[in-house]
Amino acid sequence: MTTPTSAYDQLIGELKEISLLGSTASVLGWDEQTYMPAGGGAQRADQLSLLARLCHERMTSPRFSDLLSKAEEDSAADATAPDQTAASDITVNLRETRRSFSRQSRLPSALVEELAHAGSMAQQAWMQARETDCFADFQPWLEKIIALKRREADHVGSASGDPYDALLDEYEPGMTAAELRRVFDELRGPLVEIVSAVAESGRKAPSTILHRRYPAQAQTALAWQAAQAVGFDFAKGRLDTSTHPFCSMIGPGDTRMTTRYDEHNIGDAFFSVLHETGHGLYDQGLLAEHYGTPCGEYVSLGIHESQSRLWENLVGRGAPFWQWMLPHFRTQFPEQLSDVSDADWMFAINNIEPSLIRTESDEVTYNLHIILRFELEQALLSGELPAADLPGAWSDA
Repeated sequence: MTTPTSAYDQLIGELKEISLLGSTASVLGWDEQTYMPAGGGAQRADQLSLLARLCHERMTSPRFSDLLSKAEEDSAADATAPDQTAASDITVNLRETRRSFSRQSRLPSALVEELAHAGSMAQQAWMQARETDCFADFQPWLEKIIALKRREADHVGSASGDPYDALLDEYEPGMTAAELRRVFDELRGPLVEIVSAVAESGRKAPSTILHRRYPAQAQTALAWQAAQAVGFDFAKGRLDTSTHPFCSMIGPGDTRMTTRYDEHNIGDAFFSVLHETGHGLYDQGLLAEHYGTPCGEYVSLGIHESQSRLWENLVGRGAPFWQWMLPHFRTQFPEQLSDVSDADWMFAINNIEPSLIRTESDEVTYNLHIILRFELEQALLSGELPAADLPGAWSDA
């Protein structure tokens, strides 16, 4: 006779199968931005939207709801379990599953499907618009995404009534726009003062040394070497190229990073890889036995981003790191770096200067990019800023 499976075990089984569907979508999303031919865009959007609907329907089904409620009842009745570690895992999994279930249950499946479809099509339109420098080609998709996100916020709701809070809570639980404003208001003044002080100092970093010709193949070798040296396991991951750098955890043993190469900007790819390596190290550090459950997921995107910024800046722009790394650069680029001293290199990679592209910005102005993005997102969501006026608002900022 087989032992009856508990409601909690059945619930975990459901979560793991839903995660497998989600990881399938992650593979398709990664392929969309790396190797998919342009002609496959519409089909890919259909695939991703179907998977999004299937995941949503599975998680909001009556069976899932019943299993979650029964598992919560059983856990409350068995609060004195001797294995405290297991009890803690159960508590976390039930708490976070209830949180996700409550949010997902407020969303119609049709809206979830439409968001996934539009997100895929918008991604492809953005990639093309970026290549041709034509915002007008992307604008209709941006307007559609904003409209869909307003609908999502309306369905989910928030204690404050602010639609931004409803959307923010999915990525940074418990955070609010009001709290972000307080944090950003405290940061803005000192950051602007630092940028102004650097500009007024009269000292100029020898940044031109970063813009000599550095062949992409050698850049790839150095980026791969650095990522591996700080702990990224390439037996369980890979590095490819895409329009925008990103890191995607497909599942245990499969974490994929991307970057882009500019042969006249050595810092673009290299620091992006260090950034994505931070994400990858976090993903590869999650316990495989918990995959598919909240205990096997990242805590929040803020924590995730803290790891990428740590490796990119606190480690990657520090003298100890370059005492090891710079000789490897000199081996790969002997002509380009023949007249560059160690001090010149350190000054160049730590230059502080406003720029238009967040992923290429320094550790001071990067944070100003985030503040500006926050303000523009709020204005777009509220309708105060029409999507058509976004380029102008960006330029004015």
